[in-house]
Amino acid sequence: MSLDAIAIDANALGFLPENTPLENSAALQKALEGGRRKVYVARPGTYEVGATVYLDDDTELEFAAGVLLKKCGRFSHILVNRGAYEGKTNHGIVLRGLHFSAGDTPENAIPAGGSTASVIPDGNSAAPGLRGQIAFYHIRDIKVFDFQCLEYAGLQYCIQFVDFEDLLIDGFDIRGKKDGIHLNDGRKFVIRNGILSTGDDGIALNAGDWPVTCTPRIRSIEDGLIEKIQDIGGQCNFARVITACWKTWHEGMELVRGDLFCHQGKVYTVFMPIGPTKYISHEPPAHAHGLWTSSDGITYQYLQEDDGCTRADIRNVLFRDITLHAHRGISCSWEICEYSRDIHPEIPPKDYPVIDISLENVVFAPERDGADFTDSIVYGFASATIRMKKCSSTVRLAHNWGRVSGPFGDFPTQRRIYVEDSVFLNDGHKTPDFEFTGDDPVTLVFRNCRQERPVRIVGANVAVEGDVQVVR
Repeated sequence: MSLDAIAIDANALGFLPENTPLENSAALQKALEGGRRKVYVARPGTYEVGATVYLDDDTELEFAAGVLLKKCGRFSHILVNRGAYEGKTNHGIVLRGLHFSAGDTPENAIPAGGSTASVIPDGNSAAPGLRGQIAFYHIRDIKVFDFQCLEYAGLQYCIQFVDFEDLLIDGFDIRGKKDGIHLNDGRKFVIRNGILSTGDDGIALNAGDWPVTCTPRIRSIEDGLIEKIQDIGGQCNFARVITACWKTWHEGMELVRGDLFCHQGKVYTVFMPIGPTKYISHEPPAHAHGLWTSSDGITYQYLQEDDGCTRADIRNVLFRDITLHAHRGISCSWEICEYSRDIHPEIPPKDYPVIDISLENVVFAPERDGADFTDSIVYGFASATIRMKKCSSTVRLAHNWGRVSGPFGDFPTQRRIYVEDSVFLNDGHKTPDFEFTGDDPVTLVFRNCRQERPVRIVGANVAVEGDVQVVR
């Protein structure tokens, strides 16, 4: 925050509970315009907002206790940094006490039906796939304190960060129908002190993603800490960890929806209808914005400039002091389906993307007995290195249902899981501690573990290292 920031009272400029949604959005925009401002909303009440408000550099926006922003109308973001749509990087933004709701309401109903409070920028937008109700793209040094949303509709994420560095989220309560905190392409972040209960991924670390509708960039996510969080009722994954990789285009390349490739200094994705249809590419794209359709009928979306990187990894991310009461854990998966294919079949396994995460004091205690593959702290189908320290589960610690194989290709996996300072109690626990299907190799490395019983392992190709008793 700039030392010469101007203090602004947003209420004095017409941001008031009794004003219309468009009047409030215009007043808040006036208060924030130009940046280098500390804007305060002091008067408690529900403030209806009817248009996107843009944030500039060196801006602090603080809401007093009892202030709630309510989205009314069909528009995309409630708040977004201005550089997201101008292709410029913003710096030094602070949000304090932002509480909002963005559910489907009669005020923003669509006559034809559907989700009324969600608008997603399309493939020709300057920020295609930027889906956050609160969204930041091209952002450095951003802090969010005391963030709350107890209702939001089912297509947009609650809060999204893309191409970020130095991010802090401290204190949040997110309950809604889609992803809670959604990250794409970033580094140096801390997410702490929160409660989650979401209809989709609570925290999404999507280095890879469904690029045609979910993110404007596919790049690595690294150097992060996620700590002191409770998942109390989520319907999908507590956390989603997705990676991707791509190769250079060539004549006759077989492509499906969501495939990534680079060509002449740019990275593209295939923007075709959802489904398993395969296309043969004879004319490559060369455009630098939006969508373009080739003479062979394939539509391509420009994604990003090519800087020589061909992988989007997840590296050096620590989950610490996490309590999972909901029926879900951490999914480490590749997206390979009719929506998107994050690894092209021509890419050799040695060039596959990297997942390298650590878990410390993660407790998985769902409020019902295990029933399917999600009943474990970590699960999924992707090559990964996972370090688990002082973790415990009333069901399984780790589970994987084998390699990805089918109409989109065959993608072998390798997994190495380190288990340290964990206790295996003789407490009537009947479920396997580790359960893996398929023939792909898994290595379990045990260090300094205490046992009252053998470790129960199920899997055809599981190697065990360390001085532990196991039963298979």
